[in-house]
Amino acid sequence: MRPDALELGLAEALAESADAAAAPASFTDSHLGAGSSSRLLAMNASGLIERPVSWVALAGFMGTGKSRIGWELSRALALHFVDTDKLITRVVGKSIPEVFAHEGEGYFRACEGEVVQRVTRLDYAVVSLGGGTFVHEENRRVLLSRGPVVVLWATPETILARTRNSDRPLLHTPDPLGRIEALMNERENAYRQGTIHVNSDGRPSEEIVEEIIERLWNYQEAVYEGAFAGVTDGPAEGERATD
Repeated sequence: MRPDALELGLAEALAESADAAAAPASFTDSHLGAGSSSRLLAMNASGLIERPVSWVALAGFMGTGKSRIGWELSRALALHFVDTDKLITRVVGKSIPEVFAHEGEGYFRACEGEVVQRVTRLDYAVVSLGGGTFVHEENRRVLLSRGPVVVLWATPETILARTRNSDRPLLHTPDPLGRIEALMNERENAYRQGTIHVNSDGRPSEEIVEEIIERLWNYQEAVYEGAFAGVTDGPAEGERATD
């Protein structure tokens, strides 16, 4: 993957994110919806938006809702949105099934690593990761050192229902449910190292986004309080996998 092509693709993705659905200059109850938490988004006295974080990544298995929830989260926080899978296809000029078929999974994972290095240098962004991105140790280390990683979860049955008609290479098998279960078991320990864990099964996206933002405020408060206790690198390792 050429660095100049990656930079161009990322610039285009950020421009599309800003142009396609620019967030309102100020947020009111009508923007947030009835019953939304008052902590979702606020304006301080100077008129600047107060957010719990200015960068966050979404990880989890395919079909857990990372792209949809990531987009809506970016709108709620008035941040850019970057989908790493879409960024790779834009830069490489091929769909992910085509990349797997022509270049192989190893090439695709190498592209993911390059993209992770670049998106962690962004500010004011919500980053939706591919299902396997967070599984790789170096990607995990880089992402967690940058900021909070929210892991979305769903049952294998829900994931199959959501992805049944897709062309995802990893599901090209006579027993896709069994494949999903096996892969989820393989990846669970890696996913459990995320910062925040949220279940997306049978829930409206607005509810999921509200929970994520509420928990990001809690995360921010924990980091702030930890700084005064001599802790500067976020929650302790044992706190990352709490559900």
